[in-house]
Amino acid sequence: MISPLARRLRLGNALRKLRDQAGMTGSELGRAAGLDRTVVSKVENGERRPLDTILRLLDALLPEDDERYRALQRVARDGLARGWWTQPAFAGMGDRQARTADIECGARSIREYQTSMLPGLVQTEAYARHRGQVALDEGAEFDLNGTVAGRLRRQQQISGPDGSEYDVVLEPQAIERLPVPPAVMREQLHHLLTLATTRENISVRVLPVDARLGRGYVPRSPFSLYAYPDAEDLTLVAVDTVTADLLVTEAREAQRYAQMFDQLRDAALSQEESADLIQKAADALAAEA
Repeated sequence: MISPLARRLRLGNALRKLRDQAGMTGSELGRAAGLDRTVVSKVENGERRPLDTILRLLDALLPEDDERYRALQRVARDGLARGWWTQPAFAGMGDRQARTADIECGARSIREYQTSMLPGLVQTEAYARHRGQVALDEGAEFDLNGTVAGRLRRQQQISGPDGSEYDVVLEPQAIERLPVPPAVMREQLHHLLTLATTRENISVRVLPVDARLGRGYVPRSPFSLYAYPDAEDLTLVAVDTVTADLLVTEAREAQRYAQMFDQLRDAALSQEESADLIQKAADALAAEA
């Protein structure tokens, strides 16, 4: 299963290009399909809409015997699939995390840059629960058990023989700062070290303070890149903000983030050196106990 959201965004992008090639405005396509202009806009923006609505748009743009019609029909069906994050058992994970789970689903590769926190895909249950409790204490409103359950379920995306290629670059404070109690952080670092040294599909690198980035620069916010097995699917970028994730879908912008990530990864310590640094951080916490 490939991310339904990624498939809907691919479909919307393809429909927009077909409409432009036909010299039609959104209003004109809507009239040709017997739909309101706002429906056209919502489909092109990747919002979920019934299959018959999408087929009416395809009928107005392509003949049914066109190979592109059949391909986009399949993409449309994929975009309407419902993943595990929509099941009642995970209703408490929240809309933001559910969208992240959707985007991660079926990704060929996931590349992340994180500054002060460890990403959800490598968090232990204790780390995730403590950070969630801190957010609740500061006034956030969500289901803590549901959020933790969703985070742990998401980690299956990088586990197993068919797990996504996962490449993460961390700022030193992500492993040296204590956003959780020392015992929880020590367990977390050991878990991260195990993933980094035993899983061939997982790469963890630390970007030292004195790293030389050449012409590059350190991003202002954490971000994640998602690429899918089908080259026709868009590469998606989720930029972390305080309350939501900004989703970048435009190809040129996504490419800039990909280049930025490559610069960060190339400037970071090697996997072996990063593992040594993580081990030293864990040992330091053990010495304090």
